[in-house]
Amino acid sequence: MSADPRDQPERPGHRDGVLAAVPAIAGLQESAALAAPQRPSGGISHGPAFDRRSPETRPGGLVKGGVRDKEVEALLSPLPELAVSLATAMALAGMTAALLPGLDDTALGRAAFLKLATAATALAVLQGFLALRRQGKAREALALVDMRARRRGTSDPLTGLANRSGFYLLVEEALNSRPEDRPVGVVYIDLDRFKEVNDNFGHEMGDKLLCAVTGRLREIAKDRATGARLGGDEFALVVNGCSTEEEILAIGELISKRMGQPFMIDRVELVIGGSVGIAIAPEDGLEFSELVRRADISMYRAKAAGRGTCFRFDSSMEDNARRKKVMESALRHAIERDEMRMVYQPFFAADGETIRGVEALVRWLNPELGIVSPTDFIPLAEETGLIGPIGEWTVRRTLEDAQSWPDIDIAVNVSPAQFRGKGVAQSIIGIVKEMAIEPRRVEIEVTEGVLIRDAEKAAATIKEFHDAGMRVALDDFGTGFASLSYLRRFQFDKLKIDQVFVKTLSAERGGGSGSAAIIHNVVALGRSLGMTVQAEGVETLEHHIFLRAAGCHCLQGYYFSRPMEKADFDLFLAQKRGLGYESRYYA
Repeated sequence: MSADPRDQPERPGHRDGVLAAVPAIAGLQESAALAAPQRPSGGISHGPAFDRRSPETRPGGLVKGGVRDKEVEALLSPLPELAVSLATAMALAGMTAALLPGLDDTALGRAAFLKLATAATALAVLQGFLALRRQGKAREALALVDMRARRRGTSDPLTGLANRSGFYLLVEEALNSRPEDRPVGVVYIDLDRFKEVNDNFGHEMGDKLLCAVTGRLREIAKDRATGARLGGDEFALVVNGCSTEEEILAIGELISKRMGQPFMIDRVELVIGGSVGIAIAPEDGLEFSELVRRADISMYRAKAAGRGTCFRFDSSMEDNARRKKVMESALRHAIERDEMRMVYQPFFAADGETIRGVEALVRWLNPELGIVSPTDFIPLAEETGLIGPIGEWTVRRTLEDAQSWPDIDIAVNVSPAQFRGKGVAQSIIGIVKEMAIEPRRVEIEVTEGVLIRDAEKAAATIKEFHDAGMRVALDDFGTGFASLSYLRRFQFDKLKIDQVFVKTLSAERGGGSGSAAIIHNVVALGRSLGMTVQAEGVETLEHHIFLRAAGCHCLQGYYFSRPMEKADFDLFLAQKRGLGYESRYYA
């Protein structure tokens, strides 16, 4: 009978080797466990390996825009597994070395034990290598996520073009890599009348239009340029595939032309347009910020020129931009410095003799800038938020002056930005009461832009004026986007025919733009809806005869009188009443 191995005397070093190996395994595994992220129950790691702060505030964030927890987990989870595997392999090797001297052929068999220990060690090492492989795949996946996140951070999700940040990077890259003999162009495009599409057809239609615009830009750019959507209805191109400046300018002209062609979306034909500004390196600058700023200046010059045009930057535009800054600074102090003036242009009955009322017009007389046209400073006042105080001042001064003319009507212009302002109706109504002016004498003139931008608010404000006993006139009719349904919905008291139709009457004898037919139709429309119809821009006897025959109720223009300051208008009224007067007109 063989002896029980338990009865064999223990070899020297046997117990010591085993006891030394066990703590080694435990210690290495404990160290590996500490390396692992701590997991709350049922959740993802929230330890130091993952910081939930935003990418802007998180130091050393992996990806701009954030990385999801599971991608971080995928990267980190193989690390503790690898540590445990290596620790196990090292411990098994140590245990084998410690136990091997204490084994004999009768205990377990030296050869069998070596095979078992070798297999266990190999398995642990294999597990470690598999963990390394998974870690590599996790890194690849995280790199893909990082790339996608960076792409999201520099691209527009709607159109797929670069966004503003991405565009700036494209411009810098194009300038840095530009060959000396090749130009780089920056083209800015602002869509005209896009807001009206959104307001009339909804934002979904607007988004589809933006995608259609993107398609046209891609057709034009081809491999010569890269497009971007800077935000809203503003696009841009960086052109680095042309060999001459003329080619870049041709791209700008083509964009302006193509943007003006109709878009057919969901069986609806949309006509917008685009104002295009171009700056070209090296002539217009080599610095990124300078080139972008000058392209922007050029685009605004195109918008100011009537939209649907294309302008290349030149130094005079920068001078105009500086003048605009000077004008803005001066405009902020114009009221307190008593630089604003009110002038009044009378409008007459169709006979051309009977004064029905006056239209109040504001002028700005600055000691340095001279007489500034309202077409210059009113848009600036709207842009800078100064239209509110300027508009209130004009109404107050007009009604103060009107106290001297108790038997005629007073027409006051309210700009679109002022009209959309909070409490505009109550403010004007309050001034009318304060000045003790009969509300029926006050006529509020608004343009078609007021209706299109926010029809619901416009209807509510017009109702406030009507409820207070005032009248509302639609100014410059025929030049905007107001549909015939607006005339019925808003119940205007007066329809004013834009002077552009009147001024072109004389040129139509040999066949022209059809202004005579338009005027006849507008007069018939206004009369059928119970409105007073007034024509502006009457400058000749021929105009007077035609408009009277067409059925206009009221006429206004230089043929009858230029705008006048209050003192001159007082004398003008006196002359009309037979008291004698020589007028000095205010130009």
